[in-house]
Amino acid sequence: MLEVMKRHLDFEPGGAKQVLQLRRELVKRIVRVVALVCAGWLGTAAAQTATETTTGSATPGRSMLGVETPKGYSNWDMQVLYGNQFREPGNPNDVAKGIVTFENSSGWSWGSSYFFVDILRSDGNDQHATEVYAEWYPSASLSKLSGTRLSLGPLRDVSATLGINAGTKSTGAEPLVFLPGLTLDLNIPGFKFFSLGTYAYIDQGRVSGASNGCHSTTYQVTPSWSLPFSIGAVKLSFDGFVDFIGSHGQCAKQVLSQPQLKLDIGALWAKPGKFSVGIEWQYWDNKFGIDGLKESFPQLMVQWVF
Repeated sequence: MLEVMKRHLDFEPGGAKQVLQLRRELVKRIVRVVALVCAGWLGTAAAQTATETTTGSATPGRSMLGVETPKGYSNWDMQVLYGNQFREPGNPNDVAKGIVTFENSSGWSWGSSYFFVDILRSDGNDQHATEVYAEWYPSASLSKLSGTRLSLGPLRDVSATLGINAGTKSTGAEPLVFLPGLTLDLNIPGFKFFSLGTYAYIDQGRVSGASNGCHSTTYQVTPSWSLPFSIGAVKLSFDGFVDFIGSHGQCAKQVLSQPQLKLDIGALWAKPGKFSVGIEWQYWDNKFGIDGLKESFPQLMVQWVF
């Protein structure tokens, strides 16, 4: 896997034909990510419509930021992050990146949706590279669709989910993964939500138009959570996820986690839940499936919910 990425990251076009080919590949990547962003936006727009029109006592699924109401929910937020210890394949230097994230969670009478898009800019240690990366996880509640409540003990519901991860980077990386599977919604005291995603991980990623060496299928298991708590009058939240991804093709097994500890600054201005500051810990073992490539460092972050 590392050799595949090195070979393409070090590629220098030698003629007009190669330049044209690179331009075409870049256009394809941009179109793919834009299509995913539009799909996520349309999904959340549909959820907003359902929020405005659904009646009755249906209980929608929960997602990253959702607050259940009888008519559903749709919440957007923007996050700005900065970290300076990112690692890239074949690069011995730490890389600093600024990141802007737009995130949405929505729920309606029969399902839910979670979507985000990251826009990243690297410093000179990574050729001032620009990245766009997005994920969308629409889910359909099997309880709502079947009319039979699938709950037992802490299990609140089971949903069928089809995740799509896609991105593009100016230096050549083009991740693309499909993740069909089930999401278990758990009712754990104290947590705003806690879910467990169990997916097939179908890797179709490319580097500069060629296979990333990992075109195969494995598994991904993802617990995700939101735990609000208070210390005196100070309101905080511990949110995050952990992706456990199996080995496949030339890719080693991976562990990716980005837990966030956030302070609700808005609560000090009588606007709780609107503006937060905090730290996100970036942890990625065997990044991109490259054995031994590891990140573990804090990032500063601010979040605005609108």
